[in-house]
Amino acid sequence: MDHGQPVIGIPRALLTHSLYPLYSTFFSSLGLNVALSDVDPCGELKSYSGFCFPAQTAHGAILDLAKRGVDLVFLPHVKRMPQQSLCRDSHLCPITQASPFFLAAAFPDVRFLSPVLDFIHGYEYGPDLEGMFASEFGIGRERVRQAWEAAKSAQMSAEHAMQELGQHALEAALSEGKPTIVLAGRSYNAYAPEASQSVGKKLSSMGVATIPADCLAPIEEGPFAWHFANQVLNAMALANKHPNLFLVCISNFSCTVDAFTHARVASEMGSKPYLILEIDAHTADAGVQTRLEAFLDIVHNYQGAPVMQNTQYSLCRVGAGNTVIRSQGERVSIHDPRVKFYFPNFSEVHAQAIAMAFRWMGLHTGEIAPLDRGQLERGLQYTSGRECLPLPLCIGQLLKINKERGQGEIAGFYMLEGGAPCVLDAYLDFLKRFIVEQHLPDFFLFVPTEENGQSAIERMTLAKHTALALLIADLIIEVEHVLRVVGASGSVDQLRQEWQLFIAGADSEDRFQAELPGFIGQIAALPRTRDPLACPRVVVMGDFFTRFSPFFMDGVRDLYAEQGIILKPVDMTDLLLYHTYYGVAETAREWGLKPGGLALAKACSRIFQKDGKHYLQHWIAYQAERRVEEDYRRLFAKTGLLVAGPNDAASLFVKAADHVSPGIYGEITPTIGRGLEAEAEGYDGIIIIGPFNCLPFRISEAILKPLSIKHRMPVLTYESDGYAVSPSVLRQVDVHIQQVLEHADRNPTV
Repeated sequence: MDHGQPVIGIPRALLTHSLYPLYSTFFSSLGLNVALSDVDPCGELKSYSGFCFPAQTAHGAILDLAKRGVDLVFLPHVKRMPQQSLCRDSHLCPITQASPFFLAAAFPDVRFLSPVLDFIHGYEYGPDLEGMFASEFGIGRERVRQAWEAAKSAQMSAEHAMQELGQHALEAALSEGKPTIVLAGRSYNAYAPEASQSVGKKLSSMGVATIPADCLAPIEEGPFAWHFANQVLNAMALANKHPNLFLVCISNFSCTVDAFTHARVASEMGSKPYLILEIDAHTADAGVQTRLEAFLDIVHNYQGAPVMQNTQYSLCRVGAGNTVIRSQGERVSIHDPRVKFYFPNFSEVHAQAIAMAFRWMGLHTGEIAPLDRGQLERGLQYTSGRECLPLPLCIGQLLKINKERGQGEIAGFYMLEGGAPCVLDAYLDFLKRFIVEQHLPDFFLFVPTEENGQSAIERMTLAKHTALALLIADLIIEVEHVLRVVGASGSVDQLRQEWQLFIAGADSEDRFQAELPGFIGQIAALPRTRDPLACPRVVVMGDFFTRFSPFFMDGVRDLYAEQGIILKPVDMTDLLLYHTYYGVAETAREWGLKPGGLALAKACSRIFQKDGKHYLQHWIAYQAERRVEEDYRRLFAKTGLLVAGPNDAASLFVKAADHVSPGIYGEITPTIGRGLEAEAEGYDGIIIIGPFNCLPFRISEAILKPLSIKHRMPVLTYESDGYAVSPSVLRQVDVHIQQVLEHADRNPTV
């Protein structure tokens, strides 16, 4: 050990179990001292959120290093792993990607080296790594590059050796014909003894050959956007292909990504037995042993049931030329009155506004039913309960629409796509399989980001109309929350009546624009009892599925209103602006720059290159979207019922960048940025709300809660399961309300 150099800690957790050859060779080539952690079982007590077992283990690894006096830890933000096949993508889950940042919040006395590494094109490093080691250790860029090349070679050699071992083991298993287990999962839970109860060793000691899934080459394309999910599905494909191979998956409680992966496994494994073991810190060794013995007993007695031939079913879908192809093959115009579009109702005002925008395009829309617990309970019958809450609600709404639609009606359900690493990315696949498995005739999913048989101009027009509709809905919801506090009796009901009349009459964009000034004037005339700007305000942040609807807060908003506190949910427009600006920020990051003057100049110099064009397109779109929002906010300001200003995604990126990598796509960055800006924007408190098992919510909670406490900003975090708010949470609400009122007294509005 070189005593002149600092000791760099490497936590024995998460991706270290996959990338240790890369890390260890890199540091040894640089001549730096490295300490590999153990895992302290008390680490989970340091967490600020209810994380999965692997994240708890990571807290334990950092705690072990901290107790040993290691205060410098290498834990990079790894976005994606190398693609070994034509999989959709190879993201790591949000928890793994965000681990450097919520661990930094939990251990403020430990410094983290967390460069952004994206291995999608192989084990290449970005500008973050070079600059970090140059500034931290005074190591030249050429030396860093040489060390990384050695590390990359070591990693690839290790993976090649693993693949050879896996191939030999597979060939031996197929040759002998004896039952063989393919053990699948994440490297840090399936193969790490502290996280897996040593399942692999247990199986081997019971005389069963066991092959780790990460030692097997891919045999088909991966359908998911997550690296380890595709690895599990590859193991499943091998088990389905060979009669003597059987799948065992290691998972953990609260793993939402695994919930979607295992749903796919259940759908495709048919009658062939497989085993999923969910392990956490309290799992008993004897229980795991018993389940393995029972599973092996089933395996040894399995004869291979005959494959049942399912009745052929064709999924109704959108076709070319603005048509819908019905389940029986008939092609119908998308403008046919029999074709009706429905929208997931997580915010009634937003759903109504989007329906209005669809009618501007000459499309027909169905009734928007309010959320209720019956839909949730119905949806839970078709899910494992481990998925995040919006999925069973979507299924419940979908089934309600199917049950109540008219005879001969062709129903289209509006569904967002994408969002990886967030599990929203898997909703579309799940719902398509659900429609097929339930044989729902003439029911299709409409994805606004797909071509949907529309021309580019039509898609752009629909996107423009939808963005405008969401902006208007944001403003109406803001006005409604303000009226709940300052409005005279009956003013909220009057607002809703005026809104219903307005959207019913706005059957075209021209009519909408013509009627809007009168509608705003009617809102301005609503009676009120006090000045909204003199009232305490709380910003409601978190998942867009939950922050608007009273269904998820079940009377909580009324408790704030009764105390004269205005709740302000973060706008949907904020998320749209974030999505656009993310394209600007990511391109700039790939250049080693921050968005702004230098990046804009570089984009202009590369206007005919893909990256330069991408930057400029997103920058222009972002500026245009901001101008539109400012214009409509200026109009609605005449009501005297707005308490927030225009959204600024660029500012949120800057604010959040010190606490989380902006490269993690999703609501984490805007939530943390908004929380840090809350006091400067005149808020007296923060509510962070998310649906059950929402990974971005838990990350935001873990990072923002200690920051809010440090800055004396009252914060309440709430993970909704869709049922009545528990008495313990209501007590937290009471405390939060008092803290908000005290904050307002200390910081009176001028």
